[in-house]
Amino acid sequence: MKIKTTLAAALALAWSAASFAALQNSNFAEFDAPADGTTAGYDVGEGPPGWYLTAATNGGSVIYDASEAFEGVGGYWVFEPPLTTGFGANKFEQCVPVNDTDTLEISYAIHAETPTDDAAELGVRVNPNFYADLASCLDAQATDSGGDRLSDGGSRPNDDVDFTFGSDDGRQWIERTPAVEPELRYTVDHIPDGSRYMNLSIRMRDRPTPRDNVRIRLDNVRVVQGGSTNRVVNGRFEHAPLADGAPLVATGNGWVVDRDGDAALKAAVGPVGFALSGSNVFYMENMTGNFGSSRLDQCFPLEGADIRPSVFAQTRRPDPELQVRLNVDFYTDDACTSSAASDPRIRQDFALDGTAREWTALIAEEVRSAGEYGDATHGLLSIRVRDRSNEAGDGPGAFPRAVYLDDASVAAGVATPTFSPSPGEYVDSVEVTLESATADAVIYYTLDGSDPDDSAANVPSGGTVQITSTSTLTARAFADGLFSSARSGDYTIVGPPPPPPPPPSQLSTGCSVSDRPAPLDPTLWALMALAGAALYARRRRRALKI
Repeated sequence: MKIKTTLAAALALAWSAASFAALQNSNFAEFDAPADGTTAGYDVGEGPPGWYLTAATNGGSVIYDASEAFEGVGGYWVFEPPLTTGFGANKFEQCVPVNDTDTLEISYAIHAETPTDDAAELGVRVNPNFYADLASCLDAQATDSGGDRLSDGGSRPNDDVDFTFGSDDGRQWIERTPAVEPELRYTVDHIPDGSRYMNLSIRMRDRPTPRDNVRIRLDNVRVVQGGSTNRVVNGRFEHAPLADGAPLVATGNGWVVDRDGDAALKAAVGPVGFALSGSNVFYMENMTGNFGSSRLDQCFPLEGADIRPSVFAQTRRPDPELQVRLNVDFYTDDACTSSAASDPRIRQDFALDGTAREWTALIAEEVRSAGEYGDATHGLLSIRVRDRSNEAGDGPGAFPRAVYLDDASVAAGVATPTFSPSPGEYVDSVEVTLESATADAVIYYTLDGSDPDDSAANVPSGGTVQITSTSTLTARAFADGLFSSARSGDYTIVGPPPPPPPPPSQLSTGCSVSDRPAPLDPTLWALMALAGAALYARRRRRALKI
């Protein structure tokens, strides 16, 4: 049922607003990628954005060289040589969100840097371990152990999938997918009951004698489940690590990271499969117990507009003491250094204690008008994060709680609707929930990419849309005579994947590597019966002739 409103009139009224304030790069679409040819090195207990180096004899590095990467994008990972003869000494890992209700597929690309094409005996192992929660997965990484991994209900709970290079496999990219290695596909029967995270552990070795001039590159790491969205963060090693004082874009005004001079605090920006607006998110991987050491700031022109800060945030480990602060101060210069005579600061804190891995709209309750900020010409939006989830309540717990940010704004108005699940590829159909953080909003939408108007279909905020064919979903929220900006996303609907090929038939000769004979293959029994019948018929004909 449609909810009737005079949307056309409301749109005209909303667009006629005299002015509005806008941030640059509000959805982090732009960022300076690391320059080609640069290298970022990591020791055990560290790792590039999204990853953790659990064990390594000589550390590892991300090489930012798009021309040498698997798909010409970002860079690739290497363990520094020499490797060891066993897999256990070189482990590169990430805790990936999964479930126990959908088929899971792992894929990756590898390249042996060898003096010749002979890469024999170099090996790569994929070792997935399944866990009931993220804390258990992170604990297993930190202790370099299986920890509380799950095993009940799955026929392949924690098995290894190995690949050994051949004598002509060197100096080329080799892609390993379930299509060429069926063991990289985990059906529902393979996954332990209650699995919510998988520790994806990728390991490497060199036999019989580790060499100083041999490395194995790793790139394009993917985990997909229930669609095509990659659940791995930074699987193509294209995310930009951001240290204290780093701008996302070097030229022009925009976002600047403030980590209070602490080089151990990690932040990054880059594309992920769960981005809310566009392809990229900004994220802080670890925090302190103070807001001042985890800040993302931008100085923006006020334009005489009403100011109300907001941002979308999510975390994989919610906690009442994991908090985001929205702070706006007002200034009389475009560098945000000279405070306005009247500085009607906006400041509000929000707890990230909701549902894990769901975007939450954080919208300040207060609004500042031009009359309130007086002679100010610019505002400084500061998005700050702190973690006080330890027992003492003054700092982070034993394991980090990364916080992801997207779609920041300083404009007062109706909150842009969100889509859940996110745009991507889905099998057969998908039910999408449309929701706006503005109370009593109505969501107008189209499925052909056009901008919704008063003739478009609509649902109340929190309503759902069933998508059964490939569509571009575009939606606006409407409330109190105003409308939000539009959000759009592509939903690709595909048929179910083909079943895995049956295992090749194996004829048995009755021999066995054990001390007991193996049973004869049924096919062999049938062939023996046919031969016997033919022999009997032949002898009977001869007997009749006699």
